[in-house]
Amino acid sequence: MSSRKPDFGRFQHLESFIHLSKDAIWCYELDVPMPISLSTEEQMEYIWNHSVVKECNLAMVKLYGYSKLEEVSGKFVKDIVSLESVYLLRKFIENSYLLEDFEYKQQNSILPKVFLLNTHGQVVDGHLIRIWGQQIEISNIKESETKLSGLLQFSQIVTEISKMFVHTKAEFVSDAIQFALEELGKYAKADRVFVAEISSDKQFLSVSHESLFGGAPSLFEVGTKLSIAKMNPERLGVLAGDGVIYIPDTTALHDEPWHLQLFKSAEVRSILVIGLRDEGNLIGILGVTTYLNLGNWTDETKQMLGLVAGFVSQGLVRAKNEIKLMKKEKILQRFYSDVKEDMALAKMTQEAWVAKDFGVIPNLKIESRFLPYDEIGGDLILYEKPTSDCIDIFFGDISGHGISSALVSGIAAVSFKKHSQQESSPAAILNAMHKELKTIIFKHHISALVLRIYPLERRIAFSFAGHPPVVFWNENNRVMKFVKDEMYPILLLDDWNGKNIERTFEPGDRLLLYSDGIYELEEESGGYIGLDVFLQELSEMISLAEDTDSLIKKMIANCLVEKDRIIHDDIAVLFLEF
Repeated sequence: MSSRKPDFGRFQHLESFIHLSKDAIWCYELDVPMPISLSTEEQMEYIWNHSVVKECNLAMVKLYGYSKLEEVSGKFVKDIVSLESVYLLRKFIENSYLLEDFEYKQQNSILPKVFLLNTHGQVVDGHLIRIWGQQIEISNIKESETKLSGLLQFSQIVTEISKMFVHTKAEFVSDAIQFALEELGKYAKADRVFVAEISSDKQFLSVSHESLFGGAPSLFEVGTKLSIAKMNPERLGVLAGDGVIYIPDTTALHDEPWHLQLFKSAEVRSILVIGLRDEGNLIGILGVTTYLNLGNWTDETKQMLGLVAGFVSQGLVRAKNEIKLMKKEKILQRFYSDVKEDMALAKMTQEAWVAKDFGVIPNLKIESRFLPYDEIGGDLILYEKPTSDCIDIFFGDISGHGISSALVSGIAAVSFKKHSQQESSPAAILNAMHKELKTIIFKHHISALVLRIYPLERRIAFSFAGHPPVVFWNENNRVMKFVKDEMYPILLLDDWNGKNIERTFEPGDRLLLYSDGIYELEEESGGYIGLDVFLQELSEMISLAEDTDSLIKKMIANCLVEKDRIIHDDIAVLFLEF
């Protein structure tokens, strides 16, 4: 026999811990030990009928609706609790009388509670004699986890929808809208999600996009050319004012017979709808519906509806503006394609002096665009390769228009090609051209810029002759900088002596050359925009442009289409990208 004395102080501390714990702790003893050889069903019945509460704390007492330990201690378990979760007892037996951190829901309260259950059965000589247990309520933790999961899902859906609209071209906006409707429908657990647009005459509302779930019928047939005049003006005012309309049960709209009949025909039971707006004007609606059961949508769903409505509104407006722009571009194309027969040859000759194909150049990509003011313009973009390690570009603007300008363009092109091979710098080329051409050209002058480019070194030598500043920026920071000189055009005065300006560029640098026609545009209200306004608008376009092609198109559209400006000179642009 051991001589060690029982540590009664330790037992007192343990007993104090059990009784003061906020978690339910208990011990059930079987009045008659249970043979563990019984079947599972027999063991379940045995434990239920023979378990007596031997030890418990106040937390366990309150958990089962009592207030004092005396009301529970010494009583059979079956007399104080109901066998609500039979599966817990079965799981305990099948798991060799042990449950560790087993999560379960208690459904016998107004709000279901979630617990972690730990139980351990004590087996002696093949008989179960007692069961220790602990229950920890984790309802608040599970609720927080659910909210966090919902926020993450919300954020992910909004991010995916926004990416879809950002990266989708205008002609494919319908695909982006369809994707948004599908994601919104899944999030809102709706039977239908739809977009309806207001007609250009503001008379009708028609469904243009929809996504269906769970066999819901389509709205297209019922939701076409709905008269806006018959709609509730107060509801329209809510939608126009950035509000949300929620009708939990459309069958209750007895005081709105037109809407009642519409929802009945469309098989809409519940509806949540928000307005689509463009600069404060209502252009359509976005809605989610149910067609059998009542819809109970949360504030998060309403918030999601508002965000998606913003994306859809922007997409619709963007697509419509693109269509208008395309129509205007077609009008311009038809106008400039109507060429007179007696000027066709001169036009073809002049256009040959605007280089379009620069071939493959190491470290450098070159693009050009040309828009003539008259049938025959006076702008030149010429390209030469005097040596294997450099190229020369002549960007010029012949004064005047018509056939005479085209003839001067041809003479200037021949002169540039000759002196590009002979001279050692851009300034020397322009000086030689001036001396040669002033003896044969008397009524025109040429504003020009000559570049000698060394692609492998990313180095350029510039010489200006009355040409606007060269704009350059890096693709990473998009801050505009300039290369410029105040020298006057060649052929304007008897003598011309220019200078060379050299600059070395970095990978990602972009250079833009342009003729003065791009900023000598007349506003519809009067006056000209001028270089400063053009450069300010250009800075904004550079910061938003996705690529070179979109920037060039935006520049041309900004000049001629979007702001209704009147062109008075040829427009030529040249874009260099290292």
